[in-house]
Amino acid sequence: MPFLSYAIVTTFTPGPNNITASAIGMRIGYRRSLPCLFGMVLGFFILMFSSGLLTEFLIRTYSVISPWVKWIGVAYMAFLAVSLFLPHKDHGGKKGEATFLAGLLLQLANPKVILYGITIYTSFSALIAGSFPVVVLSALCLSILGFASVTLWAITGASLGRILQKSGARIAFNVVMALMLAWCAWSIATH
Repeated sequence: MPFLSYAIVTTFTPGPNNITASAIGMRIGYRRSLPCLFGMVLGFFILMFSSGLLTEFLIRTYSVISPWVKWIGVAYMAFLAVSLFLPHKDHGGKKGEATFLAGLLLQLANPKVILYGITIYTSFSALIAGSFPVVVLSALCLSILGFASVTLWAITGASLGRILQKSGARIAFNVVMALMLAWCAWSIATH
């Protein structure tokens, strides 16, 4: 139960990928956001799989890599907050960052997911680490949970996109999303 509750709460709470999924869903709809969401899920799987395989190494080196991960992630979240207010160009039917590669890169630079992988695999190593098949299965299950999360956020964003047709309402939504990203960055920077 502690493992499951930690995984669910951490996966569904606001973070860079969930907020981005919501903003992209609002801007271009759920179906057009799917390539980005699939990129996020692949990046999530890569990080979970790596964390599971490297549990012992991560336990020993966490204090060395933590500051780098933290500040790279803080800078990236600040960029994401600002990018909500930048114009988004249409590139071959896909708007701005709503590509598979952008979703993948978002996850690989997402400090919440990196710290989540380190935390979950070191805290629950007896349950979800230790052997290659168990790591693959746990990374796959956690990735399915991650896909459910970004899907929920993207569908919520798409639903809000229909409601928030007026530019004033959209600006207010972007302000809220930017503040949530800034809060995530601040909380990582101060911990």
